[in-house]
Amino acid sequence: MTHAASESASPTRRDFLRSTSAALALLGVPEALWAMQSGEEMVRLTDYTDDFKIEAQASNPFVRCVDHRTLTSWVTANEDFYAFHQTVTPTVDPATFRLRISGLVDRPREFTLGELMARADRRDEAVTLECSGNSNRPTRMAGLLSNGVWTGVPLATVLKESGVKAEAREVVFLGADLEKEKKWQAGNREFEAPHGRSVYVQDALHPDALLAFHLNGKPLPAKNGFPLRLILPGWYGMTQVKWLSRIHLIDRRYEGQHQVRNYLSLRAHETPEGTIWLDQSISRTNMKSIVARVTRRRSGADWEYRISGPAWGGQVPIQAVEVKVDEGPWQTATLGDQRGKYAWTLWSFAVKNLTPGLHKVVSRAIDANGTVQPTEQERRARLASGREDNAQWTREIDVTA
Repeated sequence: MTHAASESASPTRRDFLRSTSAALALLGVPEALWAMQSGEEMVRLTDYTDDFKIEAQASNPFVRCVDHRTLTSWVTANEDFYAFHQTVTPTVDPATFRLRISGLVDRPREFTLGELMARADRRDEAVTLECSGNSNRPTRMAGLLSNGVWTGVPLATVLKESGVKAEAREVVFLGADLEKEKKWQAGNREFEAPHGRSVYVQDALHPDALLAFHLNGKPLPAKNGFPLRLILPGWYGMTQVKWLSRIHLIDRRYEGQHQVRNYLSLRAHETPEGTIWLDQSISRTNMKSIVARVTRRRSGADWEYRISGPAWGGQVPIQAVEVKVDEGPWQTATLGDQRGKYAWTLWSFAVKNLTPGLHKVVSRAIDANGTVQPTEQERRARLASGREDNAQWTREIDVTA
């Protein structure tokens, strides 16, 4: 059964229609700070090259980027939402789908998709997702980043109903997609295992964690995890396991290859004797902002330029965004509506009559605790990693006469 066919035939169709109005209410109207205005035109960002492609990579891993110059709304449309996964997109029949809860629980359980969608505790949560490998290199251009409204049921409630045993330490989330790995200890035999990720029990029991089945009021796109995925708000995308089919509780560390041999960063820790560097799993999203585009339009004899982009983080609210043009001072941008503590905030900064030629523009976010988005040098002083790049990103624009 195909995704399109199953939507009309599925017994959960009524539940889908019931949820759409609630999700769309949270979506709200298009963000005025982002939508293009009459007479407004793009100013060229010189760092975009032919190396950047939306359909960036077909497999191993599959990569689909977002061109943030083209966004016109606070939410990213489902068809445009970024995707990154290590395996191929599996085909899951929603009619036979089951989510199984097993391991260290008092009451192992399984749920159909219809049972999850019919629960009274379903809710919507606006969440920005960012891949931990999101970067400004020419093939990515910060395109592994999207914002949407997810509909699902609280993970904590489902786990508590199953009875989490006292000895459970970690909760492992396993997808329907399979990975192959060779083990030299078994004579170099190749094993197939479901792609997975784990978090500590206390993180899984966070009240905002969701088992999500809708994105922006519609069933999840296949590339984004149809029919069910984990949403752990404020965490990097690799934790949000797609095509979720099993939740398994264990009493020790889960050490899947993408848990302990791939998604790691060296972090600086200060001690009385000096700095020590510890290799640690990637988890929560770092605060960040980017200049996504620059536009301009005529206002009488003047050109008005608009520098805009998103700011996000997920742990502490964004308090301000500041923008610098060339060697000028940092100046405060205008923030848009903050529609959710885990969703990005759009911002905009206006400047008039830039001289023809090349100009540098950069933004920095500041959270409610006063923490400032780091420069690249500051980031490298505390984090040694090709991932988790939340450094200020200086862009170059070409202003024509």
